[in-house]
Order: sequence, then structure tokens, then C-alpha cells
Amino acid sequence: MNQAPFVLHPPTGEGAHAQDLLILWHGAGGDIDQPLLKELARAFADAGGTACRARFPYRIAGRKMPDRMPSLVAAARATVLEVQANLQSPPRHLYLGGRSMGGRVASMLAAEGAEMSGLIFLSYPLHSEKKPEQLRDQHLYGLRVPMLFVQGDRDALAEMPRLGPVLARLGDQATFELFPGADHTFSKVDPAEVVRRTLAWLSKRTELSAG
Repeated sequence: MNQAPFVLHPPTGEGAHAQDLLILWHGAGGDIDQPLLKELARAFADAGGTACRARFPYRIAGRKMPDRMPSLVAAARATVLEVQANLQSPPRHLYLGGRSMGGRVASMLAAEGAEMSGLIFLSYPLHSEKKPEQLRDQHLYGLRVPMLFVQGDRDALAEMPRLGPVLARLGDQATFELFPGADHTFSKVDPAEVVRRTLAWLSKRTELSAG
């Protein structure tokens, strides 16, 4: 049976993110029920914003194998338009991101010119485990949008010696939140702490934009 393309979290409280929109996509092997995505979406809604946990078409159809990147990016673009059409007014700030592949797709959407206020990478997949020398970084350097990298130092898809130079080259565009001992899944990390740091970054971006 096909699944819903996205789940909306309307504002459940008042706070810094009133009229802001956050859209998060899942990783290649996951779905929108991943605890970190759920907790972050709920926390954003508690802070006055609207959050969305979005599925890619292959998951909607019940398939496990992701589509190719152009199809994923096109689907993400369509989701952004559809979600915004569900709002009473255009969002004041639009933040995109997600787990692993979901964050990468959001960054590719930014590279194609989509306007947004920030990107959130929850375990950015900088390279494959089998070919760590082939980095997925070139499109990042042309982005003019703030980026948050939430990474573990045991992530086999973003080895620290390879991620470090990427972050250095991105300079002030990138913020790095390191979780020692965490691997790519973040399974042994308290989601509440990830949410706390991510919301702190989001709040800062919103304040800077307002100033």
C-alpha cells in the first residue's frame, strides 16, 4: 500500500519560528518515522514553526531502492511547492534538510538555485563506505546558504580526515556539531541533544535574518 508523501506538524506553541517552515527528508534506507526526524519536527512545531517530514517517491511506492539523484531532486522540489501550498501564507524562512541522503538531496536542490534560509545535514554522506576518496562535495562550495553539519566522529560515510578540509573550505557558511562516538546512524546518541543543538542553530539563523 502506498504511503503518504509527507506528514505536517503545524505549530503547537509560540516561539522564534512563527511563520517559518522546516522540511526534512529521510535517508536512503530509512523512512520518516526515524526518531531524530520526528523529535526535531515536533520541537520545531513547539517553537511556533511548521515542520514537515517528507518521503521520496520510491518510499511512497513501498520500494527500498532509491531513485537516481535527478529524480530525487525533482521530487523534493515538488514537495516544497506542495507543502507551501498547504500553508495560509508563504513562509518567512524556509529551512531544508534531512538524514543522510535526504540532506544531500536538499543541498542539490539548493545548488540548482532554490531559495532557502538554511540547510541541515544530519549525517551528511560525504562519500560511500567503499570509495571514500570519491567525495560528494563539489556542489557545496557554490552554495550561498548557511549549512549545519551534525556528524559523528565514527561515521563511515564522512570520515573526519576527509570532512575536515571540506568544512574548512566552506568557512563561515558551515557550522559543525560533532558527536563523539556516533556513527552514521546516530543510534547511540540522545535525539534530544541533537534537537537542542539544531534548534539553537535555527534560532540563530532566524535572529540574524530578522536583524
